[in-house]
Amino acid sequence: MLKHISAGLITGILLTSCATVPEATPPLDVVRAKFEAVNRHDLSAIVAAYAPDAHVMASDFCAPRIGRDAVERTYRALLAIEDLNVGVDEAIADGNRVLMRIRVRGAVQGHRFEIPIANYFEVHAGLIAYDLGVFDNAARPCRQ
Repeated sequence: MLKHISAGLITGILLTSCATVPEATPPLDVVRAKFEAVNRHDLSAIVAAYAPDAHVMASDFCAPRIGRDAVERTYRALLAIEDLNVGVDEAIADGNRVLMRIRVRGAVQGHRFEIPIANYFEVHAGLIAYDLGVFDNAARPCRQ
């Protein structure tokens, strides 16, 4: 009887020790994956990287854009830019916060551009909940 209890106990311990809880994706990896999706021009992957109630803000927005529909609308317009791509110059993560220096490159009507941006993110439960992009918008009026 003791052999059966011991064997059962040992089997239970081994089975429960093998069970692992999947760890959340580190916030820096979540943000990097979003930029990789931008460079692939994969709109659905970009939108999926954001929380349903995400707040997206930028130097040329009149007000925060909230939710995945707003994310989709924003990135649909950005992906229409010729040769759009993003390069990450520097990335720093602290808990759920990620700060990046990036460069957005592309062309408009054949004219090449490069815009340096300071980007601050907050990631919760593996999704981008807050995204603030700060750059010189040359005093242009904000866009809805």
